[in-house]
Amino acid sequence: MANVLCLDFDDTIVLDNTARQLFEGFAAPGWKDAEAAYHDGKLSVEQFNAAALDLVEASRDEMMAYVRQVARVRPGFLELLDWVHWNGWLAMVVSNGFDFYVDEVLDGLGVDRVTRHAGRTRREYRWRVTYYSPRGVEVQDGFKLSYAAALKGAGDFVAYVGDGSSDVEAAKLANVVFARSTLLERLSEIRDRVYPFETFDDVRRILETESSGWLAEPGAADVAR
Repeated sequence: MANVLCLDFDDTIVLDNTARQLFEGFAAPGWKDAEAAYHDGKLSVEQFNAAALDLVEASRDEMMAYVRQVARVRPGFLELLDWVHWNGWLAMVVSNGFDFYVDEVLDGLGVDRVTRHAGRTRREYRWRVTYYSPRGVEVQDGFKLSYAAALKGAGDFVAYVGDGSSDVEAAKLANVVFARSTLLERLSEIRDRVYPFETFDDVRRILETESSGWLAEPGAADVAR
């Protein structure tokens, strides 16, 4: 059994939604129609991201240069990763965003040992993105959920950190949830051990004081109720 800190990326590790920033800066105007369809429940977040990315003409280098300008990492992130490393946990990033910008930010911080899973991008005339489950199966919905389910199926203790509606189903499988925004609103009344956070210092302090107790409980890997 492993102790896993599973982190969302957009609006969590970074303060803004990087994919949306890229669409605003580089996509043709039609991406907003895809966004409206997503909000209406007609597209999954994975399908929306694929449709919007198809409307981007910029090169990878142009987009990565832009990401370096706009990405703002949430305070306390590196200190949290230090705690995770020294206490024998595994940090894992699971993002509906795109591999090139997740890698750009994390590698730029020097945290190349952090496991990360995101949409895999390629450019074959047009930009394309593919989402793969832990079993290597292409999915168009439930990407984050597939990883949370795999971790729980392996008997791992999972602490989930996220903010949005796309995190809800995955976070429901976690033993502990650190949440803000929509995720906090959706889970705080139906789950125990849902902790609000604004910086990663908030997350680290709870882990420092509470995690040993969680792990000592019988059936620690079962989902907290």
